Amino acid sequence: MTDINISSEQNADQANVLYKIYILLSVVIFFSVLNYSIPQRDFSDTDTYLYYIDYIYFFRDADWWHFEGLSKITMLALRFLTQDTLDAVSILRYVLILVFSLSMYYMYRSISWQGLAIAVALYAPLLGLVTIRATPAYILVALSAIAAMDGKWRSIPLLLSGFLFHVSTALAIPAIFLTLALSRYGVKTVKARYIYATFLACGLFYGVIGSFGAQSFLDFLGSFSYLAKYTVYIPEANSAAAASEAQSNMAIHYALMGGIVTLAMFLIYMARDDQGVDKLFIAISVFVYVSLFLLSSPVVSTRYSPFFILPALARIDISFRGGWTLASALGVLIFGTAIFLVNIDLIIL
Repeated sequence: MTDINISSEQNADQANVLYKIYILLSVVIFFSVLNYSIPQRDFSDTDTYLYYIDYIYFFRDADWWHFEGLSKITMLALRFLTQDTLDAVSILRYVLILVFSLSMYYMYRSISWQGLAIAVALYAPLLGLVTIRATPAYILVALSAIAAMDGKWRSIPLLLSGFLFHVSTALAIPAIFLTLALSRYGVKTVKARYIYATFLACGLFYGVIGSFGAQSFLDFLGSFSYLAKYTVYIPEANSAAAASEAQSNMAIHYALMGGIVTLAMFLIYMARDDQGVDKLFIAISVFVYVSLFLLSSPVVSTRYSPFFILPALARIDISFRGGWTLASALGVLIFGTAIFLVNIDLIIL
């Protein structure tokens, strides 16, 4: 009987690995076909990258490599090799597709395929085809968060490495540092009331910061030439744009926020009793996310969400057992495919 159980578990593990390979191989093939068949300018943010690459190629300052250095070096190298900016962007997308898929397999190697499927549905179109500079940062921060939840010091160099690709890495610092401290302190189990207390404390903290420190923070960013461009994401710096966005897109943004928060609460619910640090990481991150949404910009909060959703899905097993196994798998497949296709539609102009 024991041998039968072991054999059954081995078959399940093999099937789980195969499902993940099928998912990521499908992503690589589908994204590669899209990148080959669709004009590059039809992808979101392509014009931004064309301008960015040409600027650092023709007009870069002497200290250009001091800020987001690795992303700039990669772009400059491909621009030099191809001698064409559009070709450089196209090749960057192929590289991004491969790096994203391999990284996701590594990150989700120890978890059920359902977690990977949800992560792919939510973020593969964005991270695999759009955020050329930020995707490596998302991956490094996710790995840093996973290491922090395990109490590993390597989470710090992984986090710092993200700055070599994109400054948005800074948004992940509070949650990861607090998570590392809690894990090193030996937190294992966390009761629900502590989660609620964390929600309240973080909400009050960020509320105070938002009420009294927003303009000071804006002035601080504006004092650095490299960071000044990011002040456009703060309503105080661009009130007209913020008002226009509020009128046209806020319903969509609130729906997205509701979905992200609901998923986060579900992950806290599904976490094991001994994953107390994981629960606190999600709780802290949710309040950072909501605070960014309310005090800064929905764009910033949306770009922040992969920093905690990706590692959370890689840590918490969401596969249901017993009679719910097939139903949950079908649900993930149906809703995941729908979300994936919607996201594909959003990134293609």
